[in-house]
Amino acid sequence: MNKLNLICLFLLMIVTDLFANNSDFYKSGREILGEMVAIESTEAMGLASTVSEYAGTVLLDNGFTSADIEVVGPTEEAKGLYAIYRGQSSAEPVIVMAHIDVVPAVKESWITDPFKMTEIDGFLHGRGTSDNKAGAAGLIATFAKLRAEGFIPKNDIIMLLTGDEETGMQSIRYFRENYKNVQNAAFALNSDGGYLTGTMDDPEAFRLQSAEKVYFSVTLTAKNRGGHSSIPRKDNAIYDLADAIKKIQQFNFPISLNQTTRATLEFSMKDANDSEKSEMNMILNGIQKDYKLLEKDPEMNALTRTTCVATKLEGGHAENALPVSATATVNCRLLPQDDSDEVLSIIRGLAGDEIVVSPITNVRKSPASPITDEIVELISSSIDTTFPGLPIVPTMSTGATDAIELRSNGVPVYGTSAMMTDPTGYRGHGLNERIEITAFNATLDFWYALMKQL
Repeated sequence: MNKLNLICLFLLMIVTDLFANNSDFYKSGREILGEMVAIESTEAMGLASTVSEYAGTVLLDNGFTSADIEVVGPTEEAKGLYAIYRGQSSAEPVIVMAHIDVVPAVKESWITDPFKMTEIDGFLHGRGTSDNKAGAAGLIATFAKLRAEGFIPKNDIIMLLTGDEETGMQSIRYFRENYKNVQNAAFALNSDGGYLTGTMDDPEAFRLQSAEKVYFSVTLTAKNRGGHSSIPRKDNAIYDLADAIKKIQQFNFPISLNQTTRATLEFSMKDANDSEKSEMNMILNGIQKDYKLLEKDPEMNALTRTTCVATKLEGGHAENALPVSATATVNCRLLPQDDSDEVLSIIRGLAGDEIVVSPITNVRKSPASPITDEIVELISSSIDTTFPGLPIVPTMSTGATDAIELRSNGVPVYGTSAMMTDPTGYRGHGLNERIEITAFNATLDFWYALMKQL
């Protein structure tokens, strides 16, 4: 056999071995995901602790010790998993995180049993496959693979699996309040945020979630002396409340950009028409005005300003009596840089003196995490193994995740699920939730490449 043939044979052996290792890795991740989907970890069933116990068992079976793992939490039903992959130093630990609770599923409306993972046409169906048990499975499988290879990170890697992200977020709060290394982490990588846009064949961008809007709700209450409905008057609690709600509906909070939303807007310009580009440039330059772009695109509007919307309504006590009271709930999503007291003051000014406006949620500040060269390089080099040259685009979530409890404590958090969006639209929380098998495999490759760099 000549020298060239020997080289080709050697390269073939390397590629074959790599494929076999990846195949085993994918199989392991998929088995873990299937086992977790089968555990109905909704709030009603209270089985999040069972998922955490299962995850701990997998790690114990793959080289970790009981000293590395704790299944703990604020309640018996919502325990999470704290697992530490010990590195050369514990001075600057990095957190990787996921939540393992899910929202309920209307079983009779699904095409499959939502709590039995089922493969259909290249997709894995089941509650939690995209939100967010696939993320948890990726972290667990990667920890196991790295331990089998004898890998030792430079700094400790802390895995947090939380049990009630969809409801109270007490689980992540428990970890934050009781573990010094969680409080002092250099940064956290959240598998429940960030995503890939495009398709597996034609990827567009890695949406790095580096900010979240802040949840803030208030009630508006109108009072009245009431009376008999046969003798109506102009003063009426329901009408007064309706007038106040209408003023809030018509009000636009000022446009305000941060480092994250500015980067998102700049990236969005590449697919915009000339009119949209002109408006985007004015927004980027801080010009306050009514924009057609924001009127027709609710998502873009929500990224550029604080929003408040009426979500609940209650009033009156009898159909033949004038109402003595009427109450509405208004839910606001604040930009990270906006102040809740100022927003409350604006709502009170719009509602008027006769309407009582009362906050009903405790606001937790969630400052946008800085987009550093280090973070961009870490993400870019990790996703390059599957999608070379993919743009990294900072993104702000209009909803909320467990990340808010760490950001509010000074720990930067980056949403890095690396999951490709579903070609038919996002199905998390909805019917027939699923994840594309090749997309799930790609997330495993991403987490493996990323943690190797830690």
